[in-house]
Amino acid sequence: MARGAQQKIGSGFVAKSEPEQILAGKNLTGKVAVVTGGYSGIGLETTRALAARGVRVYVPVRSIEKAQQALADIDGDVVADAMDLSDLASVRAYGEAIAGRESKLDYLINNAGIMAPPETRLGKQWESQFAVNHLGHFVLTTTLLPNLLRAERARVVCLTSIGHRRSDIRWEDIHFLNEPYEKWTAYGQAKTANALFALGLDMRYGAQGLQAFSVHPGGILTPLQRHLPKEEMVAMGWLDANGELSELASKMFKSPSQGCTTTLWAATSEQLDSLGGQYCEDCDVANVATAESPRFCDVAAWATSEESAERLWQVTEAMLA
Repeated sequence: MARGAQQKIGSGFVAKSEPEQILAGKNLTGKVAVVTGGYSGIGLETTRALAARGVRVYVPVRSIEKAQQALADIDGDVVADAMDLSDLASVRAYGEAIAGRESKLDYLINNAGIMAPPETRLGKQWESQFAVNHLGHFVLTTTLLPNLLRAERARVVCLTSIGHRRSDIRWEDIHFLNEPYEKWTAYGQAKTANALFALGLDMRYGAQGLQAFSVHPGGILTPLQRHLPKEEMVAMGWLDANGELSELASKMFKSPSQGCTTTLWAATSEQLDSLGGQYCEDCDVANVATAESPRFCDVAAWATSEESAERLWQVTEAMLA
C-alpha cells in the first residue's frame, strides 16, 4: 500500500480541537482497544473518549489500585490489568492474556512513556528511556500482531514527541555504554525510535490492512514531567518563578483532553485511510522540518527514513533475542 507523503493534508482540525470534535458522528461500538498509560494524563483522556463511543478499552497498569481510582468516573467498558513496560516478561504475559480474551484488536495506542529520568539500567544494561518507550512497546505490539491483523483495518498509534528532534538514533552507542548519559539526548532518541517503529510497522504490515502512525501530542503538563525539578521547568520556560504555568506555556500548552485529540484522529480518521506510517501533530499530518521550521513543530527527516525504520527493527530484534 502506498503510504503517501509526509506533509500536511489540511484535515480541518486545529491544535486545540477537542475529542468531541474528532469523534463527532462516529459509532465505535464493538471496537476493542489497548491504551498503555491509559489511566493518567492524556492516556486517561484517550481512554475516556474511546469508552464514551462504545469501545472496550483495555488499560495495562503498574498499580491496579491507582488505576481503578483514576478510571472510576469513566462511563464505559474499561478493563485494567497489571503490566510493567520495564519488565518484558510482564509485557509478553499481558499481551498473551489480551490475545486470549479477544479475537481481534482494532486500536493499539502505545501512549505510556518516561521522560528525562536519572540514568537507569534495565534488562541487558539497556538505557531505561529506550527500553520503556521503545522496547516495551515493540514487544507488546508484536505479541498482539495476530489480533491486529484479524481486525478490519486496525491501527497502531505510537506516541512520540517534538523532543525527537534532539537526537537521531545513536546507532553506535544506543545505551550510553561508551559516552556519559545525557537524559534529553536519550529522550530524543527514544522518541525518534517511536516514530521509526510506527513507520516500520506500516512498511511491514500495511499490505495486510494494518496501519500505523506516530503522534506528537503537543505541550501538556502531565505526570510525564515527574522527573523534572521545578527549577528546570522554570529554566525551560514552562513555569514561572512561582511554579505556575508561564504566560508563554499558557498560550502554547494544551489541556490533557486537547492533548489526546491527535491520537484519536490518527486512530479513527477516514482522512488517513490511504496513508500510513506518517508522523502526525495538531490533528494533521506534519510537514518535514526545514531550517525555517518553528522549534515546536514539524518532523526531523531522520524520523521519517524508511532505511532507518528497517535498521531499527533489525537492531531491536537483535537486542531482544
